[in-house]
Amino acid sequence: MAVEFMESLRENTSAKTGLSPNTLFTLFATGVTVYYMVSVFFRGSSDRHQQHTPMSSEEEEDVQSRSMASSSSSSSHSLKHEVFLSFRGEDVRKNFVDHLYKDLVQQGIQTYKDDQTLARGESIRPALLKAIQESRIAVIVFSENYADSSWCLDELAHIMECVDTRGQIVIPIFYHVDPSDVRKQNGKYGKAFSKHERKNKQKVESWRKALEKAGNLSGWVIDENSHEAKCIKEIVGTISSRLPTLTTNVNKDLIGIETRLQDLKSKLKMESGGVRIIGIWGVGGGGKTTLASAAYAEISHSFEAHCLLENIREESSKHGLTKLQEKFLSLILKADVKVRSEIEGRSMIERRLRNKSVLVIACLLW
Repeated sequence: MAVEFMESLRENTSAKTGLSPNTLFTLFATGVTVYYMVSVFFRGSSDRHQQHTPMSSEEEEDVQSRSMASSSSSSSHSLKHEVFLSFRGEDVRKNFVDHLYKDLVQQGIQTYKDDQTLARGESIRPALLKAIQESRIAVIVFSENYADSSWCLDELAHIMECVDTRGQIVIPIFYHVDPSDVRKQNGKYGKAFSKHERKNKQKVESWRKALEKAGNLSGWVIDENSHEAKCIKEIVGTISSRLPTLTTNVNKDLIGIETRLQDLKSKLKMESGGVRIIGIWGVGGGGKTTLASAAYAEISHSFEAHCLLENIREESSKHGLTKLQEKFLSLILKADVKVRSEIEGRSMIERRLRNKSVLVIACLLW
């Protein structure tokens, strides 16, 4: 009966939204009736930020699946920082990175920047590697002389290792450099590696692989025609949207919550792809919303956008489905969205979310 219900739920959702069943649909429903709130995962990122040649579908699928598979384990590690900034100091410390760091801090985002966060007397190299491991997101600013520094390249290699082992999120910024030069080590990056071949030959191969992998990720390209203030605002907004809105220790002291949480996460099978809906139902006061909220706090960072919709039944009864669509889109897109009809709402959901990975938790559906 439960299997038939979930299959019906999946089919009805796809039919009403027009979304492909090959998308990843992750929905925690703390009730029985689901309208058609959507959660979508398409391989790749929004075209708005993909300003250079993307990796092949096979390569990106491999990177994403490894990252998603390890994201659940990364939450168990101690994360002291929300963002780690990797950059070549002499290129960008006193301009672009300084402005980016200031805006991140103003938004309350815990950011590690070596000249601001490193304690006096602490050894720089071990502290930086430890800080990378303790960060949820790594922002890499590839500037003209980034590859000249073996220090920066060591940081980069460690960051890309953490993508595989800890599910770390990487956001590359190509600051006055061509992403293909980073990816293929051309131009100044090629000249830098000619020197490294003579001095650091044993590390060169791992550095090349790290640059290739990072250069294939979707990010920002900032050149002489870019408005840096606008770019920084967009970058900070994207970082903010990738951070969990709930702390990971929400209700962790409740007896039995950890076991149920791990069981729920195993049922998600985030690495498998496809459409997925998880329903949680039971008597009132049984902990349905508590369990869903705890899961949201742990895995929401793995998605490009996420939201938690409460009191679905009451909202739809009072204001109708159009207002619910409006609220949903506004939360997901972090913008003031207006919806004039249910048909328009369905179309907007499909159009605006089909290239994003989105997590939705809908509570109190009936």
